[in-house]
Amino acid sequence: MTAPVIRWRGGPGAGKSSALLEYVRSEVEDGAMLDDITLMTFSRSQAADLIHRLHTSVFPDASPDSLRSRCATIDAIALRACRAAGLIGDSREVIIQPGDQKKKGIFTDFMNAHDLEYNPAIGTDTYEEDLLHAEIPIGNLLLTLNAYLTSTGRPPEEWHAAAATLGLPILPYAWPIIDLLYAWKDYKARLGVYEHADYVTLALHHALPSPSPILIIDEYQDVSPIQDALIRHWIGHPDTSQAYVAGDEDQSIYGFRGCDPSLLQSIPALDHGAQGGSTRPISYRCPEEIMRTAELILGHPANVAPCTRRGIVRHIGPPSPDGLAAQIEEASRYIHDTGRKGPIFILCRFKKHVRSIARVISEAGIPCSSIRPHRVRRWEEVRIGSRSEGGEPLMINPWDLTQAIKRYLHGCDLDLFPGAEAEVMIQALLSGRQQQAALMDLKIKAKTREIRRGDLSQWFNGISGPGIFHRLNLPGWMITQIQACIRRDRRRGYSLSPHGIKIDTIHASKGLEASVVMLHTGYLSGRMNGLTDPARAAEERRIYFTGATRAADTLLLLDYGKDPRCPFLIGVTV
Repeated sequence: MTAPVIRWRGGPGAGKSSALLEYVRSEVEDGAMLDDITLMTFSRSQAADLIHRLHTSVFPDASPDSLRSRCATIDAIALRACRAAGLIGDSREVIIQPGDQKKKGIFTDFMNAHDLEYNPAIGTDTYEEDLLHAEIPIGNLLLTLNAYLTSTGRPPEEWHAAAATLGLPILPYAWPIIDLLYAWKDYKARLGVYEHADYVTLALHHALPSPSPILIIDEYQDVSPIQDALIRHWIGHPDTSQAYVAGDEDQSIYGFRGCDPSLLQSIPALDHGAQGGSTRPISYRCPEEIMRTAELILGHPANVAPCTRRGIVRHIGPPSPDGLAAQIEEASRYIHDTGRKGPIFILCRFKKHVRSIARVISEAGIPCSSIRPHRVRRWEEVRIGSRSEGGEPLMINPWDLTQAIKRYLHGCDLDLFPGAEAEVMIQALLSGRQQQAALMDLKIKAKTREIRRGDLSQWFNGISGPGIFHRLNLPGWMITQIQACIRRDRRRGYSLSPHGIKIDTIHASKGLEASVVMLHTGYLSGRMNGLTDPARAAEERRIYFTGATRAADTLLLLDYGKDPRCPFLIGVTV
């Protein structure tokens, strides 16, 4: 017997997760306990957010561990099921994923054994890579192909169709693809290691029981076919009494994993939320103008109606790096003057443009960071000097150093100086025994009194003004970047933090929002031909729709760079 299913559909900001939490609260009021409920979602960050909200609104007395045991990603729940059934050991070392530098030896050994070119730095997320598919090594293409086949539950013999769907330029006469795919499976089995889709497949193959009587799945549009099959198996399990799913087919943007809007739409369920026409829920996030533009990008009405705010949509095309930096400063002033919260999002379709824009604005003096940790590192860490024999290079935080230099240049000797900033300046300006002596003196003084600017002046032999920059033991590009940042801060009258400007891919921003979003319109010329395929074009529309609807107040379509503009973004503003 299949458990009844309630499907809640809603577009960006419609409150899908809130609706699911209401279902949880209703089940608890009817007598359900925490152990009777399993919540699943797509990413770990989304799971963490659900855990926090569960603790706040439904289970305030539950421990963090108990909540984490009941709320996790779909993959994590499948892995726990496999471990509970004794199919997989408890060691984390058995889980591997392309791009994981800690496990790269497993991949490189296989590639070397089969004489396949391979880049261990590339994961299977080639959907947002700057490399054209034709430029990706065959070993990486093989892993991407394998991930797609496993996620869609297809055998290696169907690799031709999979490669065509993904647009992978694999020549059948150049490599024995079927043999290699089977060899990769056998290799993993011998080592006892699993990729994510492997243990989902294992749980499905062994028909493992439902993790709890009540199943709740958020972001269902992001599930892969193999995850969908496992969830449907669990819904049909005798132990399951009720299931709730929520999602938005217009935000299905993981086609490289086989995700398809039809998976959400085809579940036999009682529909709540958006059902077309006047039944669309209201978005708490997206104002009228932003939703109008987003729907033009999407090509049809969304599963949500805009809120009553009007919002701002503009098309901007700064002609120079300084012009781009000025646009970002204008956006930051707008956020400050209107009392809105940052950060500003600059969203790109591909990593190439993320890196390019981060470099350009950093050189112009605008600090920035990324949504996904460590994707943009220009203000996170930089090496001082050269690597010592047999030792690790000394790394410092450029933003901390920038703040310290500003404080040193514009202060007087009696001004207090934070110990962390004093330390980073000593590391950047001194070396060898001078550095060691100054750091020791800093440590001794900090135990008895507060550090003052005069202490640093003594350690630096009175050096001040531009002479500071000539003494920095840093790469030239970083010195130039710091100087530009200090000049812009002085001219602007206030400081911008790297955490206030987030540059990343659209995929990285999914599930998040910002008051101001700058949506980069650039595309890759080598991928333009792929937009003639209706399925691929539809997904690209959904990707840019997702990017546009991160904006809660202002959407700026950003023309910058020499790459062609995405055709779906042309003519969507007045």
